[in-house]
Amino acid sequence: MTTFSSVPQFRVQSAFLAGVRSRFGRAIRILLVIAVPLLIFRGCATTYVAPDEVGLRQISFGPHKGLQKQLVGPGYRREILGYERIFTFPRDLQVIEFTNNPVESEERHRVLAAINCPTVDGYPVSIDVSVLYRIANPYLVVSRFGFGKAYEDSVVIRFTDPGVKHHLGELRAEEFYRDRRLEKVNDLRRELAARFAENGLQLSDVVIRQYDYPSTFQKLTEQKKIQDQSVLANRALAKQAEVQTRLNQISAEGQNLMNLKTADFQAQITEINAQKDLYERQKHAEGDLLVRSAEAAGSQQINRAMEGAGSEKLLRLRKGLALLNAIQGPIYITEDPTDVGRISKNHQ
Repeated sequence: MTTFSSVPQFRVQSAFLAGVRSRFGRAIRILLVIAVPLLIFRGCATTYVAPDEVGLRQISFGPHKGLQKQLVGPGYRREILGYERIFTFPRDLQVIEFTNNPVESEERHRVLAAINCPTVDGYPVSIDVSVLYRIANPYLVVSRFGFGKAYEDSVVIRFTDPGVKHHLGELRAEEFYRDRRLEKVNDLRRELAARFAENGLQLSDVVIRQYDYPSTFQKLTEQKKIQDQSVLANRALAKQAEVQTRLNQISAEGQNLMNLKTADFQAQITEINAQKDLYERQKHAEGDLLVRSAEAAGSQQINRAMEGAGSEKLLRLRKGLALLNAIQGPIYITEDPTDVGRISKNHQ
């Protein structure tokens, strides 16, 4: 049984088209002969290192078997399939972010949770940290942590989290807004730089971008401030009471000293007065003795004088003076005033 197609078949017969097809087929065959070995060579013997990468060659067998210390620069490099392999590492800046805010991070960065840092006064502060670093020594990194990004967990994350808690945890909560925070961040930067360098990494910077306090921070802070003020007030009152006690003690000691000195001075004054009185009595007695002695000597001399010539006349003169003193009223002298007998007769 013969089957006929429903669609008629036409074929153009042309010598020109036949020649074009023949030349095109030969060109394709030549291209395939040249390109297929090149592609095979490209896939089996070379690799491409990007401009922002650096390579590290590993030889599988032979006299130079193992990881090679010499770095492989960017461009097309030899990589014989089955004999060696080139592992590439980024040369540009690498970033690991510690944050709880997705707006603060980028998709191409590795993002971890923010670091909860307890401060010395008991407040947990949530800190957003960005660690910027480079791979400085790929050979050392691969030797210690192998290929891949195990160095991020073993170095960057391992040292950053406890370092932030250690240095910034020495601050009080309110000191995050003061210059002391910058000092602690500088200490953290120096410590991480040393740690990274030991493991083949180079720290570019550690950025403390944000720190969030707990919702109860204000209330707890107010309570703590009140407690601190109460403690300070009690200390001030205790110190004031201590000072007052010392003042009272010093006043009492001063008053006792004044009383002792006053008693001493009073005893000295009494002794001086007694010595003065004794001296006065002695001098008075000596003066009385001298006066009485002089009077006795004068009386004795008078008595002796009375016993000599003219004593009778002197006696009459004294009697006359005594009489004159006894007479009251005016006295008229017409006679010898020394004739006492006559005068006494006239006034009898």
